[in-house]
Amino acid sequence: MPKALVFIDHDMIVRHFVHSDAFAALGEAFDVTYVFNDDISTEKKWLTLDIDSLGLGRVLRTHIPRIRMGSWYKLYAISVLHLQRGTPNYAGRRERMTDINGWKRTQYYDLLSREPIYSWVRRKFLKELGLYKPLIDLIKEEQPDILIQPTQLNGYYINELLLASEQLDLPFLILMNSWDNPSQKAAATGMPTCLAVWGDQTRDHAIEYMGLPPERVEIIGAAQFDLYRKPVTETDAALRARFGVPEGLPIVLYGGVSKSINETRHLQLLEDAIEAGDIEPCHILYRPHPWRGGLIEGERDFFEAGFRHITMDPHMEAYYRRIAATGDDTFDMADYDITRQLLHMVAGTVSSLSTIQLETTLNGKPTISFMPTPDMESKYGHSAAISARLAHFQGLWDCPGVEKCESDEDLPRAVNQLLIQAADPVWRARIRNYANNFSSLEGPTYAEKLRDLALRLSEKGTA
Repeated sequence: MPKALVFIDHDMIVRHFVHSDAFAALGEAFDVTYVFNDDISTEKKWLTLDIDSLGLGRVLRTHIPRIRMGSWYKLYAISVLHLQRGTPNYAGRRERMTDINGWKRTQYYDLLSREPIYSWVRRKFLKELGLYKPLIDLIKEEQPDILIQPTQLNGYYINELLLASEQLDLPFLILMNSWDNPSQKAAATGMPTCLAVWGDQTRDHAIEYMGLPPERVEIIGAAQFDLYRKPVTETDAALRARFGVPEGLPIVLYGGVSKSINETRHLQLLEDAIEAGDIEPCHILYRPHPWRGGLIEGERDFFEAGFRHITMDPHMEAYYRRIAATGDDTFDMADYDITRQLLHMVAGTVSSLSTIQLETTLNGKPTISFMPTPDMESKYGHSAAISARLAHFQGLWDCPGVEKCESDEDLPRAVNQLLIQAADPVWRARIRNYANNFSSLEGPTYAEKLRDLALRLSEKGTA
């Protein structure tokens, strides 16, 4: 039986891949060993979970230090700008980098990303950092037929494994983790044998923004969304009881975002419009993002607002109360099966900018991107305003049933339109059909596609 090494370096990867059983079929065809990075050089851990409790079978650990990952980040940032220059995504991506690194450092990275400087800088990084010998030794000892990494396209492993796979002549399969990965990230130290993406949109992004040849990109769907194939068997009454929402009214989900914005203000707008009769009778269910920050300046605590037409998803209540009281934004390992049931129950969603909107379309439901100008121009809305210009969200607004709403005054009309579309099976079919562009839910499961792709790559090697 061929052997596969699967490398994991972040809690989010565990949530999206391990918890979704993405590797179940891989274990039928390969002798699989899982490799986790235990960084003993810092208290800032990317992996905080009890790995032994995951029941993965054989597990190995590496100890790549944070300082080495940070050194690779410089080349990563320069490579992103180098690859994106001349594309429609460049200005927004550069602005996002400025938010993270500051204007002066981003200017410096931009200079280094220009040819012929870039080629010289890249050679210098590769020579100075070189191969990470402990990782090379581990791979040599294990003698795998393929290296596999589910990844955000940055972190502890990706740059090391790109070099190791080339040095050891092993196929390297990368599994994208998040919607924005191919349009926002870069493979800085080499080129993978294959990048597995979600759908046509991310395939095009990998080719345009990462510079990957089409033959090195494969569509297999999203591991964490594969459960949307599973039918919801609970009755509507049972689901309403589970989420604590009233009978007899359509439910609209307000999905919070990961980058802080005054969400209580948005909820108050919905509350007032329903109370005034400007929005047709409905109930709003608020679901905070599982890794949103604490309350921002001027944002009221949800539980002090006294809403009559709005309740919170009870599965996120403890998390919200903790971050509201302490500001502790350690992200919540929200169960995707709960999200599946929730999106089955609701008529549609409202959010500033969040992946929950993509998931809404996968379920054939309409969604509103609520981005009022005053919020986008605030210091807290700055990040959302940048995201709105980036390639992955730009593609979302071409989908039927997806609407941008850019003023407080227009929100009631947009919600009323959402309720009409949600009740129309023709609209819902159009939305679901288009959403296959974002993430494929057709054919074999994600786990089966991953197994078959790994077998194909391991048989032909890197040739």
